[in-house]
Amino acid sequence: MVQAFLFFLLVMAGSPHAGEPETIKPQDFVTISKNVSASMSVTEKKVREAAVRVRTPGAPGHGSGSLVNYKGLQFVFTAEHVVDDPYTRIYIVEKYGVQKLGALVYADPIHDIALLYLPEKFNNIEGIKFEPYSRVLGIGEEVTFSGFPSNHQLMTVRGRVAGYEVIKPGGTQMVIHTYGWFGSSGSAVYTAKGKLAGILWGIDLEYPGESETPQIIEDMMWVVPIKNLKIEKAVEMVCENFNTGLRACK
Repeated sequence: MVQAFLFFLLVMAGSPHAGEPETIKPQDFVTISKNVSASMSVTEKKVREAAVRVRTPGAPGHGSGSLVNYKGLQFVFTAEHVVDDPYTRIYIVEKYGVQKLGALVYADPIHDIALLYLPEKFNNIEGIKFEPYSRVLGIGEEVTFSGFPSNHQLMTVRGRVAGYEVIKPGGTQMVIHTYGWFGSSGSAVYTAKGKLAGILWGIDLEYPGESETPQIIEDMMWVVPIKNLKIEKAVEMVCENFNTGLRACK
């Protein structure tokens, strides 16, 4: 008899060979681009292009993130638990074999949202303009996200809002019927019209019984609404610690 059903974190996770370094060869970029279907929407293409892998230097495993442009700054939006190493403030951001260093400028463990600032932007990757959805999505609304689940390369999936749950102290969470796996944490979830709806951070678990192993429900993802983000705090951190001559700091 099913006793409970809840969730837990979609933590940073590596491949079955997580201790070995991974490389993304330049030709992967060509392969990925050529295989994108013409039926993919403009929003899905932008979300896919903006998706990045996030790593802690010297540690196995990874999370996902998304390049977002705000007032001339390039941020990586991700989940806070992806970048919560107590000894690290600089993380590796990777796409198509190119690596940049991202400085942690915003971390909200209550809502599991974090932002990395990229002093040196990616030249070959277009980030998405910051256009947040101002409320929680309605049930049935379509969403899309791109990320790096498990040992896979970039994956793009669609889904729908299936319902809500409320947790303490994080508040209302969207439960999305889609697909995700360990390593997808930090993926930015967008509406069909290109509005940033939230950050994917968790996966459902079902507990069949006290003595039985919890079962992962891989098609039920937990997403924190982006309305919980205070992006002005990230900008303040950038202005205090980097170049105060930036447009965003004036």
